[in-house]
Amino acid sequence: MKVVFCSSEIAPFASTGGLGEVSRSLPAALHRLGLDVWRVMPMYRQVMEGGHRLHDTGLRLKIPIGFRVHTAEVWIHQEGDAPTYFIRRDEYFDRRELYALPERDYTDNFERFVFFQKAVVALIDTLGFAPDVVHGNDWTCGLVPLYLRHGTSGIGRAGREVPVFTVHNLAYQGIYPGAEFAQTNLPFSCFSIDGVEFFGNINCLKAGLTSSVLSTTVSRSYAEEIRTAEGGFGLDGVLRSMKDRLVGIQNGVDDDIWNPARDPLIKFPYDSANPAGKAGCKTALLARSGFARTLDVPVVGMISRLVDQKGFDLLAEAMPALMEMPLKIVLLGSGQEKYQALCMEWARTWPDRFSATLGFDHKLAHRIESGSDLFLMPSRSEPCGLSQLYALKYGTIPIVHATGGLKDTIHEVSEDGSAGNGFRFETYTPEAMLAAVRRALGFYGRPETWSVIRARAMGEDHSWRKVAGQYVSLYERARTQAGPVNNRA
Repeated sequence: MKVVFCSSEIAPFASTGGLGEVSRSLPAALHRLGLDVWRVMPMYRQVMEGGHRLHDTGLRLKIPIGFRVHTAEVWIHQEGDAPTYFIRRDEYFDRRELYALPERDYTDNFERFVFFQKAVVALIDTLGFAPDVVHGNDWTCGLVPLYLRHGTSGIGRAGREVPVFTVHNLAYQGIYPGAEFAQTNLPFSCFSIDGVEFFGNINCLKAGLTSSVLSTTVSRSYAEEIRTAEGGFGLDGVLRSMKDRLVGIQNGVDDDIWNPARDPLIKFPYDSANPAGKAGCKTALLARSGFARTLDVPVVGMISRLVDQKGFDLLAEAMPALMEMPLKIVLLGSGQEKYQALCMEWARTWPDRFSATLGFDHKLAHRIESGSDLFLMPSRSEPCGLSQLYALKYGTIPIVHATGGLKDTIHEVSEDGSAGNGFRFETYTPEAMLAAVRRALGFYGRPETWSVIRARAMGEDHSWRKVAGQYVSLYERARTQAGPVNNRA
């Protein structure tokens, strides 16, 4: 089976989080299962400056944007499990950030990603790859199914590829004024309640959902939550109408990258059978954080965007109470300015208890996962979450709000410690979060039981090897169902 996997970000070339990690690891896992996969993404400045071995293919694609025609260069990276093609037009992608400056989104994001999506389809046609499935991800690929059907100029196309679409975070829908529809070159019939139209605007995510044969999201619970008025961000009716055309598939972990037994970014390797190296990792993290090297006090790790969705409103209320508990917190992340300032204030107020590093540091992320005892994820909502899966692999026991993928993957430790892999709080309140932290600290104070909990967590298999087969089955099902859907207007 041939698959084109298109995404606006793919690690390690350019990534802002989970989408980039999935776009690196899932295609590689599919390739190992025997699928012929190639990936497509924009050629951002981060890609060009990343030191990757990129080559200009010499291909030049003519891409219509309304009444204008722009040229796309096509570059390629051929190392690894799946080749990656890059769509280059510096006017659109040679920028400091992928989507937004700190104070605002780029004002031409709709035009930028219309250009990218048309280039994906033009590349498929130019190379003659003839894929069976084209798998798009999030709003930046939401129009791809329509271009596969109608062509880049909107006058029709003969391809027979089956479009599949994945929602990684429903909160980001790519909503733009209806007046910009002319840039798409799509037939005006697509601007309808059953297509891209959303209260007079264009909704790119909705387009991906309504025009694909099958859609997925990144956990079973999230697939149910987004069908509700509370979690649907205005699309709950569309999602409910999809019925079994929307499937929840839990994301996996690339254990070639996230594996404490062979992680080159940590100082002391370890595994569930020989966990001694974790104490060395903790000592190194304490030293790096400027803390006293007291191994009997648990370290709580956090790696997160500093935004309300990730639970920082709860953390702001709970921090004084947390700092009265026998624990230390090491945080890595960036986000809203108010939370960045608050983290710096906490670090000044409790320099021996709280450490914050703003920004993102891949090496430090691995050292926090390996050197912490507990991992706190108080997210208000979490489509899947990957950090809690990395934490399990590293024997760092998660404390989570029971939502989305966190609810699916983290199960409360039983009273005797014989079952469960973490600690959950069901209600989104500071009091519930603090109670979960206290339960975790109680078990941490029972070293023999804690060792059992840790070993059980590290033994769980959340790898892409286990998950990728579900996507193969989904692709086969989509191909079976493609006929009636492809005949829709």
